[in-house]
Amino acid sequence: MCAEASGQQLREGEASASPATVPPASPHTAPVPSHDTAQATARAAAREPLSRERIIESALRIIDDEGVEALSMRRIAAALGVQAMSLYNHVGGKADVLDGVTEYITTDMHITRHSRDSWEDGIRSVAHAFRRASLRHPRAGELVLTRQLNSPGVLPTIDCSLKVLLEHGFEEANAVHALRLLVAFQVGSLMREFHSPAFQGEDESAVREREELLAGSGFAAVARLAPKLAVIDHDAEFAFGLERLIDALRPYAPGRPADA
Repeated sequence: MCAEASGQQLREGEASASPATVPPASPHTAPVPSHDTAQATARAAAREPLSRERIIESALRIIDDEGVEALSMRRIAAALGVQAMSLYNHVGGKADVLDGVTEYITTDMHITRHSRDSWEDGIRSVAHAFRRASLRHPRAGELVLTRQLNSPGVLPTIDCSLKVLLEHGFEEANAVHALRLLVAFQVGSLMREFHSPAFQGEDESAVREREELLAGSGFAAVARLAPKLAVIDHDAEFAFGLERLIDALRPYAPGRPADA
């Protein structure tokens, strides 16, 4: 098995740090004000021992809910019911927290590959696992794509991809070239998916409006392909691009595992 990283810690952290459930008000009980509920939740959170894991989990929830721009050390501290300075006993600052969020997302990947798998299946497994992990946290996923891939939480993914290629006889230089090509494709595809409209599943009126706009653009090729350009299936686009990259790499693959 090449690598198998679990997101169990993240999911357990999310469960343990979720807001306390407030019973619904009865007809004879006045509703509890929302700010009191938030304060009670913060006090309950403050009773739990502070740790790096809890800080990262809280940061990820803030990013998922409000975006990276909303994240600050004060915001994390407020969510945990502690003073901001106490966070620095466990993390080095906001940059360290963002690195931690990146590691959490990448360790949420589930990559299972046996040594006798083809290199093509190995690459597919890593690529699709990376994309799924990124899309589980779309507001935070961009961190994975833009921060340096040299932290302990990210290197297992890089190592797995290289092992797939080396075990199947790729020359070392070609393995590195192939890795960087695959990373560039995944980064570009995911960045586009994070920022482009989600055409798939839109109502017919939105698709029809976009198609009419393209058809009347005055550009012959665009007008001709307007029905196809008006819709997009990100899953299909990713799979198509990945398969074309695999096709392009086949001439560099001897086709036999190096340890077989």
